[in-house]
Amino acid sequence: MAKPLRTMIGTERSTLRRWLAVFPWLTGAIFVLPVLIGLIGTWLPAWGILPVLGGDQVTLAHWAYLFSHPSVPKAIGLTLLTAGGSSLLALVLALCVLSVTWRSRSLKLLRRWLSLLLAVPHAAFAIGMLALLAPSGWLLKLISPIFTGFDLPPLWVTVNDPMGLSLLVVLTLKEMPFLLFMALAALNQLQVDKTLRTGRSLGYQEPVIWWRVLIPQLLPLLRLPMFAVLAYGISVVDMAMILGPNAPPTLAVLVHRWFLDANIVLRFPGSAGATLLFALTLGCLVIWWLCERLVLRGLRFGLRSGRRRMSLGGLRSLALGTNVVLVASAIGAFLVLIVWSVAFRWSFPDALPSAYSARFWLRGWQQLMDPFWLTVITGMAAALIGLVLVVGCLEHEVTLRRIRPNFHDPRTLWLIYIPLIVPQIAFLFGIQVFLVRTSLDGRWLTLLWSHLMFVVPYVFLSLAGPYRSFDDRYLRQAAVLSGSEWRALWRIKWPMLLRPLCYVLALGFAVSLAQYLPTLYVGAGRFSTLTTETVNIASGGDRRIVAVYALVQWLVPLVIYSLALLIPAWRFRHRRSMQI
Repeated sequence: MAKPLRTMIGTERSTLRRWLAVFPWLTGAIFVLPVLIGLIGTWLPAWGILPVLGGDQVTLAHWAYLFSHPSVPKAIGLTLLTAGGSSLLALVLALCVLSVTWRSRSLKLLRRWLSLLLAVPHAAFAIGMLALLAPSGWLLKLISPIFTGFDLPPLWVTVNDPMGLSLLVVLTLKEMPFLLFMALAALNQLQVDKTLRTGRSLGYQEPVIWWRVLIPQLLPLLRLPMFAVLAYGISVVDMAMILGPNAPPTLAVLVHRWFLDANIVLRFPGSAGATLLFALTLGCLVIWWLCERLVLRGLRFGLRSGRRRMSLGGLRSLALGTNVVLVASAIGAFLVLIVWSVAFRWSFPDALPSAYSARFWLRGWQQLMDPFWLTVITGMAAALIGLVLVVGCLEHEVTLRRIRPNFHDPRTLWLIYIPLIVPQIAFLFGIQVFLVRTSLDGRWLTLLWSHLMFVVPYVFLSLAGPYRSFDDRYLRQAAVLSGSEWRALWRIKWPMLLRPLCYVLALGFAVSLAQYLPTLYVGAGRFSTLTTETVNIASGGDRRIVAVYALVQWLVPLVIYSLALLIPAWRFRHRRSMQI
């Protein structure tokens, strides 16, 4: 009996392996080929080749127009300042929090908040911070006139400032949770507790051990996440339109305006600007890599100094203050949106509105019905398809490791990160040109595919750790007892991984909901989502309606994340030992 059963399992396993081998190729085709097509479709118009608009010969005129434009030099400077400054600050603050608050209660509380902080859409967070930090914002209202003496809003420039400092600060607050999340995941590959015990036995303080031993090992593991953060800061459009400077804006916003301008001739310098943005991104990534190597050498040199202690007062205050500011900014932005959405009359310097009304919710909800359902359907479809593709890729990797225990392909991570490292504005116009030429623009399936390009990388990065660390002995034993590899997956492995599967499903939905540029360019203006409607109304709409839009955009992923936590808790309410 044992031999036929073993033969049957072996046959089914080989069939399963053949099916799983399709997933890496299919997943790579979803986001690698479109990026290449989009880049080529953007580069050609930059040199004058776009026959549909009359460009049929190579020319440098569009590059000359780009570099002679009076806004471009300062736009480049603003882009480098906001992107580089926010990325560096987010990394330094995340490392300070880890090195000082490791195993402390504050870090445990922050880890519980990480999922909620990552779920906050960029546009909604930017609008909340705008309502909080503006000269007539809630923060100044709460302390006026008692502490400030202001009876009228001061003539301060706290948001949309010409230096882009408000955008830099908000980008830092938004990107730090992502880096902290990726750092905590990367630390699973290091022997943190053993290293700390060894260092303490030699008389070193824990922060010294972190900065001399653990962080030099952690920085290379954070290289790709840092590349993604830096590239996002360079190419961000929605947050820059809400909080960034306007005259001139950042380079990504300037290029975006040229692409949407009624004068179609500006598509050519827009393509040149997008190509320049791509070159800037590559240059910044190379500079970051060189700086990382210099920092690692400096940290190794500090290890040889033999210093076992360091002053912790300022570092501990910085870490604890960062935790407080991070959580308080999210709570404050959420609360001020709630108050504004029901405020009928709210004059400065009143701490709260003098009159309330629900009419703005009624009006806003009527306008958001169609975008709401389109967002939910598209987000769930993208998240589910992305989850299936990623699970197939990871299961294929697991089957290969059974045959080759030392199997490891670092190229996979680089391929996964391509849509995150390449600026969106640098290839979406080329994709739009390709879709127009093939009559595929403005269709829901192409919109879903454009969201899937960005959902798959985040789902893969979040699920890879729990999936790879699953104890494969459960699966082998279940396959022997049930006689089927498929049944073992459905009945044992995937139910035991229900918690991370639900979490990455919610993460994929949140990523899809936050897509602004793909919806505009691939959707050809025929689709309105919560994000596009919120960003479009943010600059010139009624504050009450803007608050309603931002709150709805904020609450939808929050509900999905809550379900992702509640469903596994209910499913395992009688099986706590199965919770992983």
